[in-house]
Amino acid sequence: CLHPPLSLEPILCDVGEFLCGDQLTCVSESWLCDGEPDCPDGSDEVEVIVRCPLNHIQCIGTRKCIHFNKLCNGVKDCEDGFDEGVHCRELLSACHELHCRYGCIMTRNGTFCFCADGFEVGEDGRSCRDHDECTMYGTCSQTCMNTYGSYRCSCTDGYSLQPNRHSCIVKHETGESPAALLIGGSDNIIITALNGSRLQTLKQLDSNGTHGLDFNHKEESVCWVTSSESSGQLRCARMRKASGFTKEQEVKTVRNLHGMIPFKQDAEFEFHGI
Repeated sequence: CLHPPLSLEPILCDVGEFLCGDQLTCVSESWLCDGEPDCPDGSDEVEVIVRCPLNHIQCIGTRKCIHFNKLCNGVKDCEDGFDEGVHCRELLSACHELHCRYGCIMTRNGTFCFCADGFEVGEDGRSCRDHDECTMYGTCSQTCMNTYGSYRCSCTDGYSLQPNRHSCIVKHETGESPAALLIGGSDNIIITALNGSRLQTLKQLDSNGTHGLDFNHKEESVCWVTSSESSGQLRCARMRKASGFTKEQEVKTVRNLHGMIPFKQDAEFEFHGI
């Protein structure tokens, strides 16, 4: 049988679709980075994929996203002029026939309705409804609250919201020690600054190393689990200003141990396996 001639025109995906690395296949943007390859070449699971924000579209072959408002505005915002062209004039009447609630965009694939930032197109393809930004991973670093047409980030106790209104960092009270990293090793428990400097041993261990380690900031205490050939032990101690352990005590010892699981301590000082 005869094969159709290869087209020299680039494949154009619809709004909300991603062009695979083979430059032939289009898949839904909702399938990107979901752990399941949908493109023949698996390019929808590559870390360098460009995810354009709501109401934006990607310029073909680049990592640049432009707002829908920049399509067919008489200015070439994409290097290859993808956002402009004769379709802007030819599809004008088709846009009017859609009766979009907010606005209409014209691409080389056709016409689509779009909504103001913070809103998304409804099921009828014309109306607008609130877009829940909090459903998108990474919108806020901690707590996200959706509002009508927008959203608001907040931080848990002990953290403060940064000027970008998205990220949270730990609060440092006057006289409080800077953030540090506790590491349970094979024969000791050590503490170090987050940049890896000021390495210091806090506790030498006589067992087979730590199997779990947790720190209670409010009580300035650290708890750890160790094991030997026949038993496991949970111990806790106070740790003042990251200089060493005091008031170390045995919390629980288990004989005839068959296995260990990681643990964490909650705000009520209860221990839970994780």
